[in-house]
Amino acid sequence: MADPVVTDPATVTSKKKRSPRKKFKIPDGWIARGFTFEVEWPDDHQVASSIRSQFGGRRFAYNWALAQVTADMDARKTDPSHASVQWNLYALRKRFNAEKPTIAPWWSENSKEAYSTGIADLCVALKNWSDSKAGKRKGNKVGFPKFRSKRKDQARVRFTTGVMRVEPDRRTITLPVVGTLRSKENTRRLERLVRTGKARILSATLKERWGRLFVSFSCIVEAHRYPAPTKGGRAGVDLGMRVLATIADSDGVVIEVPNPAPLRATLTERKRVGRQLSGRIPGSQGHDAAKAKLASLDRRCVHLRKQASHQLTTMLADTYSEVVIEDLDLAAMKKSMGRRAFRRSVSDAALGQIRPQLTYKMAWRGTTLTVANRWFASSKIHHGCGCRLIEPRKLAKQLVCTVTGELVDRDVNAAHNLRDWPDIASYSSVGAVAPKPSSPTGSGGGLGSDIGPSDAGGGSVRPLQSRKAAPSEARTRKGTPRRGAA
Repeated sequence: MADPVVTDPATVTSKKKRSPRKKFKIPDGWIARGFTFEVEWPDDHQVASSIRSQFGGRRFAYNWALAQVTADMDARKTDPSHASVQWNLYALRKRFNAEKPTIAPWWSENSKEAYSTGIADLCVALKNWSDSKAGKRKGNKVGFPKFRSKRKDQARVRFTTGVMRVEPDRRTITLPVVGTLRSKENTRRLERLVRTGKARILSATLKERWGRLFVSFSCIVEAHRYPAPTKGGRAGVDLGMRVLATIADSDGVVIEVPNPAPLRATLTERKRVGRQLSGRIPGSQGHDAAKAKLASLDRRCVHLRKQASHQLTTMLADTYSEVVIEDLDLAAMKKSMGRRAFRRSVSDAALGQIRPQLTYKMAWRGTTLTVANRWFASSKIHHGCGCRLIEPRKLAKQLVCTVTGELVDRDVNAAHNLRDWPDIASYSSVGAVAPKPSSPTGSGGGLGSDIGPSDAGGGSVRPLQSRKAAPSEARTRKGTPRRGAA
């Protein structure tokens, strides 16, 4: 057994304290990037069994550490002087290494990183729970960690030491203990950077999802010099569900990017396969076939969403010098929708992914990303006259101007207002900017699922509609006319 944690202050001061570990700092001129490759399950049954053993070792270490923490918490309720193990990776791993010959005599079959990954995951979960309980963490309340089962746990293991490389043949990936794995895709986008000294692998994560294996590399890469934006200028981007993005630039051009909604496109098929799955015997060939079909539909939706969001954000970063987007509260949006189908549409659009991607892509190119105030009513302020638009019904696309009586497109109007923000907010008499600087529910929306093409057919998602704005919609140097102007 490891020595108990010393609680006497006099004894603590007499012992030499362990200096905190220095955090890794990315060198100047380098950036952090991730690379993910799908690999084949090994044909060798022993190797495949070893991979599953790594996943089980991580889960075992997580549950063991959680049992230690809960036992210490229960002991302190009856005996306040009980010496508890500290909630950090160093202390829990030290205790695990001391007890592993007894609790896990098979420990040598797996990599030490498998156990370290499980304990590190528990430390993160405990910190999230503690910060949430103390009010230091934004967002929804985080519950106390629970024990993980084989059926529900995400099978993965992270390696930070040992042999982690992509081989020169650009088809083979080598990991510690596991050995070599055959990649389903060419690894040249990482291999050539490592070979020329422009990238360095920091860690590798092996995970199973949808019954398939993936290897994700965390790397630092030498910063690439991107060309100047092709068009330049400023653009306002309004995100939505009818249209994924409505873009209005400083030249008066409006571009509408369609919303792929892959979940909606495959919802009927998912319901049919789900009924088949529930009516078949678990473990049978029919059950396995229906389960694989449902997993393929999930995988397709995720990949199509990722494709759409990356295409949109890359186009914006390569085209404009400054992009203005709105600070969306996606959790509040889903609550206000009411019907389940509307809430599902918000998650299906995955609007929360666009802002993080734009943040790092525009930072790489040295361009500017501006986030408008969350309380700025971009849809309700008429860009033409500054009045407050009337909504005939909830979530109506066409709004009515109270001054002229004309119909105004909700998304196009919001894109123009975002393009001219904060000028439009200062000229408007509606009171668009609230006195509070942040929302009570926290900043930014959640990172919902990823995004994908319109009919889930696998086509490329590109801007479909481009038109010149009306003369009254084009931006003027003097700003937007005051309320009541013709």
